[in-house]
Amino acid sequence: MIVGATPRMRFIMGQMGTGWSTAKLKSELTGHWVKIQGWLFFDEEHFAEAENTNPADAKNWRATAWEVHPITNIEVVNHP
Repeated sequence: MIVGATPRMRFIMGQMGTGWSTAKLKSELTGHWVKIQGWLFFDEEHFAEAENTNPADAKNWRATAWEVHPITNIEVVNHP
């Protein structure tokens, strides 16, 4: 699933002492299971590029047009 850390949430998290730069998130989260919280958003711009809304199209690059955007919390968790 696509998730998005918006500039505003990156700033807010920075003010709280938790950096959400792309480099920091990548280094801390790659290879780990995570729990993401945020707003559920249907991205109409990618309606024709998602498997759930345009099944079996060779152009699809995502499973669903749904996203969590903006994210408001990230938590590393144990394997489910």
